[in-house]
Amino acid sequence: MSLKDRWTASQERNSAAVAANAEKLMADTRYDRLRTRRARLLLVGAYFGLLVLIPVAYLGFGQLAGLLVVMFTAGAWGLLRVSVRTIADLPDDYLDERQLALRNASYVDSYRYLGTAVALAATVGLIAFVVKGTDHDTWELTLSWEMAMAAFWVFIGLALALPSMVLAIRDRI
Repeated sequence: MSLKDRWTASQERNSAAVAANAEKLMADTRYDRLRTRRARLLLVGAYFGLLVLIPVAYLGFGQLAGLLVVMFTAGAWGLLRVSVRTIADLPDDYLDERQLALRNASYVDSYRYLGTAVALAATVGLIAFVVKGTDHDTWELTLSWEMAMAAFWVFIGLALALPSMVLAIRDRI
């Protein structure tokens, strides 16, 4: 079997698995209690609260506490994805027209929110450099491991979950 044949077979297996999972998620009723308007808003609030708690845990209590909060955040993200039936992550072929339009609109808004968060963080950083800098030609920046990890996990968490968060807020079931 050639490499191209193995690649094609792998793609077909992957497509079949995605199709099976999509059907399963769309028909699944086990998590209907997470799909109410109130539950979705609570999940979005909890997820956002956990994102805020990540830097608090890393900077205030250390790496272990920060990692624990990251794990809880990942769990909340999983619940959030289930509450919106992973519409934000499914390929176009598995969504109806309404879901596709809703998903695409959520990605546009998510991109804007993430861009705003990055721009605000960059602006705060630039202002800190100007205020703290003694010489306007050179600045020294010292980051601890905890600071770097906190920023990394917050921005990764935003990038991964914003589409599902926007869907959860927008979709009124």
